[in-house]
Amino acid sequence: MPQIELPDDLHDHIKKRAVAKGCSESEVIAELLNLPSDRIKSHPLVAFTNSVEFRVKASDADRYLGILGWVARNQGADFSDFILHQESGRVYLGMSAEEIRETCHHNQARQIPDTHYWAIMNLDTPTKRRFLKRLLIFIGVTDDVIEHVCSTLGSRA
Repeated sequence: MPQIELPDDLHDHIKKRAVAKGCSESEVIAELLNLPSDRIKSHPLVAFTNSVEFRVKASDADRYLGILGWVARNQGADFSDFILHQESGRVYLGMSAEEIRETCHHNQARQIPDTHYWAIMNLDTPTKRRFLKRLLIFIGVTDDVIEHVCSTLGSRA
């Protein structure tokens, strides 16, 4: 296995963080570099966010729609159920652009690729991350996968 040289204080910091998190020093470094850990690499959604198809998406809007599209195609029943159970007054997902605009005429809507669903688009990156987190929790995705997926927004990795 290749080795790298680190100053002692940096190595100590990484080692303490690994002990605190109950993981390896390599996993701490991978986390700092925004790489998926070995435990989550096999998750299909993580594999999608690591794919060339996803990584070439230039904007957060396209990445956001890409993730929503993956969930809609791969977790269709849960995705539909989530749409039906949106609790806030704002509609983030719908069956049409009009459905999204009904809550606010200023809402911008785009169709989620390869689906019949639509998404509100005039959200800042932190709001997109919070919304994705709610969706992914709803469909039963683990915290480490959620963290990885949400970190793909706002990054150009």
